[in-house]
Amino acid sequence: MLNKLRVKFVLAATAALLLALALVMIPVYHLASGAIENQIGMITNAIIANDGQMPPSDIPLSGSGLYYVFSNAGDFVTEELKYETRFFTIRYGSDDDVISVNTSSVYSVDDREATQIAEQIKNIGRSSGRCAYGGNIYIYRVARMDDGSKLMVFVDGTSRMAIITAITNYMLLVSAIIMWIFVIILAFLSKRVVQPFIENSEKQKRFITNASHELKTPLAVISANTEMVEVLNGKSQWTESTLRQVGRLNSLVSELVTLTKIDEKDEIVLIAVDASAIVTDQANTFSQVILRQEKQFEVNIAENVQIISEPRAVEELTSILLDNASKYCDEKGCVKLSLTAVGKSRFPQAKKTENPSALSGARLTVSNNYAEGASVDYKKFFDRFYRQDESHNSKKSGFGIGLSIAQELCSRIGAKISVSYKNGEITFTILFR
Repeated sequence: MLNKLRVKFVLAATAALLLALALVMIPVYHLASGAIENQIGMITNAIIANDGQMPPSDIPLSGSGLYYVFSNAGDFVTEELKYETRFFTIRYGSDDDVISVNTSSVYSVDDREATQIAEQIKNIGRSSGRCAYGGNIYIYRVARMDDGSKLMVFVDGTSRMAIITAITNYMLLVSAIIMWIFVIILAFLSKRVVQPFIENSEKQKRFITNASHELKTPLAVISANTEMVEVLNGKSQWTESTLRQVGRLNSLVSELVTLTKIDEKDEIVLIAVDASAIVTDQANTFSQVILRQEKQFEVNIAENVQIISEPRAVEELTSILLDNASKYCDEKGCVKLSLTAVGKSRFPQAKKTENPSALSGARLTVSNNYAEGASVDYKKFFDRFYRQDESHNSKKSGFGIGLSIAQELCSRIGAKISVSYKNGEITFTILFR
């Protein structure tokens, strides 16, 4: 249990750190990338405003928005920027014929290639954006000029975007290193963190176990004394009530001990199990109990259903569900039990058996008529000590522990238990994987 808690703690803390890093890195990347694009966009606007040429150094850049605030947009176009910025332009007439192509400020694109790029952008129909060609990234804008012509400006942003990519890669590398260091430190400290919870859980288990053993002796004495009174004076409603309550307390003690033992078992050995035989045996055990209550019992158990599980767990799960169904089934109602195979087992243990092809998953369903079930909160059904009758004055026996035991058993053997209600029937389903 300690190791499982440590693993869960480390995984949860690591997931939280990963989420925090992602919440930092993703906005930073988009803000930095957006700032570069905005800066290039302002240069593009300046070129368009200067009729397709780099403007003089005394013409300021213009921009707006968050990126504008953080990108020093108020700086002037310096003389160096004329030589730093690589761009090309294409001008179309009103009839969409190419009037002029200017590739004098770019090396990697000639007039023919520039025309091809422009035609692709025209087909896309966007007035601005980015495109890639020959390993380079271009930020473009399409503008309608005063003379009716259309000017397309492409500014090379490859080096600027490469810087953003490099910074992002370094951030990812540093984040990975941080994650590894964090996991190592956390794994080292996790034992101290979860130890108090383990100790508290162990104390609770010891208390339940000790209290259960202490209760057995007085209950046995009360039962023996009551039976002696019945021998001497005969049965009465008082002695019968006392023995009935002693029986309920003995049942509670047994369920508490069972629950504690389940929690104490760190590992369950999963082996090939003949589910059909186990479920059939339990059905035979409960058939007389259910029929004696004047209720119907329908059984549909597929033959030779072999699963990977733990025999005692399958037996206990079937017993819990049948016991619960017999108690809460309506008068003159019907209890239904079904076991069917569902595909092949997904457990790695299945490959080590003599006949792995015979192993499968299985679905065990137990249902019964339950008229009062329409208004029940089924989300709480597997809570310990939960009972529908919160006043605890129900005539039904039981303490609300059985289903929580079933859920714990399913968790330990890799099965899944669920409950549903439809057409006046409540159905418990266990899916053995």
